[in-house]
Amino acid sequence: MVGRVEIEPASTPRATPVEVALRLVLDSVSRQPVETVPLADATGRVLGEDMVAGEDLCPFPRAAMDGIAVRSADVAGAGPDAPVTLRVVGTIYSGQVWPRALGPGEAVRIATGTPLPADADAVIPNELLQWRDDEVIVTGPAVSGRNVFPSGEDARAGETVLRAGTELTSGHLGLLAALGRSVVPVVRRPRVSILATGDELVPPEASLAPGQVRESNSYVLAAEVRAAGALPRLLGVARDHPEDLERKVREGLDADAFVICGGVSVGERDYVRQTLRRVGVTLRFAGVAMKPGAPVAFGTAGGCAVFALPGTPGAARIAFEVLVRPALRAMLGCPDLHRPAVRGWLAAPLRVRTGRKRHLWARAVLGERGVTVTPLPGQGTATLRSASDANALIEIGPEDADLAAGAPVTVRLLIPGALPVAPQPTPVAIGVVGATGAGKTALIERLIPEFRRLGISVAVVKHHVHFDAAETEGTDTARAARAGAVQTVLAGPGGAVVRRSDGAEVPLEALLSDITGAGCVLVEGYSRSALPKVLVVRAGVRSDRPAPAGPIIAVVADGAGPDLDIAGGVPRFGWDAVADLAAFLARTLGLASR
Repeated sequence: MVGRVEIEPASTPRATPVEVALRLVLDSVSRQPVETVPLADATGRVLGEDMVAGEDLCPFPRAAMDGIAVRSADVAGAGPDAPVTLRVVGTIYSGQVWPRALGPGEAVRIATGTPLPADADAVIPNELLQWRDDEVIVTGPAVSGRNVFPSGEDARAGETVLRAGTELTSGHLGLLAALGRSVVPVVRRPRVSILATGDELVPPEASLAPGQVRESNSYVLAAEVRAAGALPRLLGVARDHPEDLERKVREGLDADAFVICGGVSVGERDYVRQTLRRVGVTLRFAGVAMKPGAPVAFGTAGGCAVFALPGTPGAARIAFEVLVRPALRAMLGCPDLHRPAVRGWLAAPLRVRTGRKRHLWARAVLGERGVTVTPLPGQGTATLRSASDANALIEIGPEDADLAAGAPVTVRLLIPGALPVAPQPTPVAIGVVGATGAGKTALIERLIPEFRRLGISVAVVKHHVHFDAAETEGTDTARAARAGAVQTVLAGPGGAVVRRSDGAEVPLEALLSDITGAGCVLVEGYSRSALPKVLVVRAGVRSDRPAPAGPIIAVVADGAGPDLDIAGGVPRFGWDAVADLAAFLARTLGLASR
């Protein structure tokens, strides 16, 4: 069982909001110039210009199968009882061109990929033919275009086939080769200098003396720079002395971007900020409202973007992810500046302090309910293990504090290929609310078959304070299942059939994420949710509970129903018009057949 994960950081500093800091960074960088490289060397490079087809691809219609090329008009009436005999006038193979137009009643043997003769518009495969000397007997028609690859099938002359900003893969290179491109315009890779600082740092191969640690940030950041598409250059370690630091910083500025780790805070021997100012770097901000990575600073010197990151490994890596990596992607002209983001669900409760945006190393897995994500232990800024084990980052907004198990969170995928995420159709949830005894379950029971007649499968979530088995005969959920619901969920303070939560209320979002195979979920209860709702009222039945929250989009009432304090214009349906109600909901909410 996964326990509660608690992150208790220090008090929130006054700092630049993350979004503001990122905008300042992106406004300060520009795409690198375009250079040309041989096609064979273009894998992984970013296309610098739109690629436009100079000719049709392929420029002629070709046979899609081995057989005979024919004029479809000659065999239009062919059939088992009315065979058509054609005269075979020759054979053509790939790389050959038939020298004349095909005449009436003629056929040509043809190989796959070979250009069709003029006036031929169909290919009949060998297995459908009967041969007799230099004649062939056709016992079925062939429509125009049958078994033919048309000219321009992949691209038409003048069509844009690849956009600038595309990261070139092997498939792209094949397309460019087929279009006659032997060299490719690509964006020059940004050159990135990387410098670590600190008297305590020694190389990885060194034996440690008391107080020393092996330097690791440079290797992590160099790998991330390469992965982003740029070229790293390691400058080693600068000691905590102004002269040595200034010499190394000046060397680092001879690049498109300069990343320096350590010495960026306000300690007695943190010289980085003052050194950057002394060598001519204009700082745009120093300190960002995020955790970890808050001391990060950014500035510019000529055409060089300068990032001063914290020295602790976890903080340096997060600061790189949030601010440096997007800048490098922008310098490459890539449209996707950030890691892929998906919606995930927490596997354990999480508590943080408000005020700063949080990034937590995590493991994400893909299951039936979607992406479930678990924060890793050891989230301290100096730790290395959690970052090395992570395949995802959890993003927590500055206003969030206590998140329950099953709560939705934004998840950034660090290794997308290791976590295949296929878009899943999300069923539309509709609340069915009303006083006890008004007929909510009866309405659901009658709506289900009406939706099914419209091709919409239905699942049902039933909120109940007394947890019980969902399919016990006579219960509301059993009635829904008997009516045709593809899935039913009984939820209450003790949990749900699909999940228990140790006595805590199961979030509705978590319940809905477990629904599979449905186009619509009818939710009975949860009247305070933001779901669009159908309100059920009945004469003589009143509720002592607060009015439902969220939009009421329809009302079901008997003829003598009480007056309702609802804004005008809400459609009302009688109990004899449930089919009309189902059609209205399907049309209004865009319910899809599933």
